[in-house]
Amino acid sequence: MGLRLKHALLALLLVVLAGCTSAAASGPPPTGGELRIAMSAGNIPFPSTPPNEGYEGYRFVGNNIYDGLTRLNLDQSTTLPTPQPSLAESWTTSKDLTTWTFKLRQGVHFHDGTAFDADAVIFQFDRLRTKTSPYYDSKSAASAAAAFRYFKSWRKVDARTVQITTTQPYAWLVWDLAGIFFPSPAVVKKYGNDNYNQHASGTGPFRMTKYVDGEEMELTRNDNYWGGRVKLGRIVLYPQPEPASRLSMLQSGEVDWAEVPSPDSVQQLRNEHYQIEMGKYPHGIMPRFNLFRTPFKDNLKLRQALNYALDRQGTAALLNNVGYPATEYVYDGNPSYTKATQGYSYDVAKAKQLLAEAGYQPGQLTITMAYPTGGSGNMYPDTMMQKLQADFAAIGVHTNLRPLEWNTIISIGLDGLNAKQWSDIDILWASPAAGMIPTGYSATFFCNRPGGLPNAAGLCDPKIDAALTAASQQSDVASQYRYLQQMMDVALKNAYFLFWMHDLNLRVLSPKVHGYVQPQSWWVDFTQITVEED
Repeated sequence: MGLRLKHALLALLLVVLAGCTSAAASGPPPTGGELRIAMSAGNIPFPSTPPNEGYEGYRFVGNNIYDGLTRLNLDQSTTLPTPQPSLAESWTTSKDLTTWTFKLRQGVHFHDGTAFDADAVIFQFDRLRTKTSPYYDSKSAASAAAAFRYFKSWRKVDARTVQITTTQPYAWLVWDLAGIFFPSPAVVKKYGNDNYNQHASGTGPFRMTKYVDGEEMELTRNDNYWGGRVKLGRIVLYPQPEPASRLSMLQSGEVDWAEVPSPDSVQQLRNEHYQIEMGKYPHGIMPRFNLFRTPFKDNLKLRQALNYALDRQGTAALLNNVGYPATEYVYDGNPSYTKATQGYSYDVAKAKQLLAEAGYQPGQLTITMAYPTGGSGNMYPDTMMQKLQADFAAIGVHTNLRPLEWNTIISIGLDGLNAKQWSDIDILWASPAAGMIPTGYSATFFCNRPGGLPNAAGLCDPKIDAALTAASQQSDVASQYRYLQQMMDVALKNAYFLFWMHDLNLRVLSPKVHGYVQPQSWWVDFTQITVEED
């Protein structure tokens, strides 16, 4: 091989590597230790705004690299977290709940050293909402659309004040703002939207110091963080979609934190003095019926039949009780929970009767259900789906299982089950943060999504729309939840979902990890964690 060819190949290799990683390994971790995490995601979340890979992307990447104008108080476990000041140190609203004015925190800088101010807020809003903006990002805009549902206009009042006007009275704007992150405008302008992920720069407690797509991300403490220097020195993220792989990495000492490892390993891990973290929080497995067409459109009894056919206790037992049966969309104890209508129990005889009343004899109905092989917050899909298939077979319904990659499931939720390529799916797996934030209901329960698109599963009930809209317009929190309970009651009576399981948020930590709080949320506060250094 000639010298010139060698040099050319070397140059090409360097270009490829530069496109895969933002920095080389950073050496020994700073004081506070290094927390290595085996994620359930199939890939490292893109550090975009918002990140991908579902709420696991928010948990490990979004909330560490970035801040929103508000932030959930995840440093406690006694109550559902609520929005608190973050990049906005205070706010006021008009009496009619349509005009919100935010005072921005002073002295905040992005990781690249540039200042955060009102211009940075307007830049990001335009980047996600204004198609004529030179920096409009169509991919991020689609992912962030739900958070902007009620935005009408926004403007800079002065360098540290922004004002947002909503399309209708809207009490939940501060919830939406917790998930709208702010990148450095200078970095976006320098690298463009297509290359931004390799150079992500926010204002958060950690800065991205290494990113190898599909393999690893390294987040190092931001020593100049406006909220004060956090304790933990570094976070290293590894995508491991298989529970057995996460368990193996934990037991071999490769990681200090494993998301949802194999459930049958819990007692062994407890005996080995690992920290076993579980507890009720807003997350369930609530598959969605395709209501655009038969067999589930306008067939309440069929939807009820399948809900009664589910042996939820049996599913929980298979999972070593790291989840528990769902009687409705949210768990008992969540403020949106309704006791007005009794939830679904396991009743094979009733399921068979309802199946016949729905127009089907045993063996006549075959349905297709799409589900993920892993990914953020999906518990143990393969085991659960085999049990579901057996439960439905017991009443004479055959189920074709269609395993898909997690981001494909998310794409189906964006495209809708009326899209030609997905229209043959009868039931779509869903793992919502059921009741974590009230704004989270909008994309799933409303007749229409942002932009006028129909509900992704075809759900459209005027009573639900009226209750959810009324809830969002109440300044009194108790009144908000009374309307949400009405909404849940309608959803339950009409069996709009396959109410299946609630998760207990199993994660296992090394004994070397200290200061962790298990919140009632999908998201986590990493600012108080430390890891014993070897």
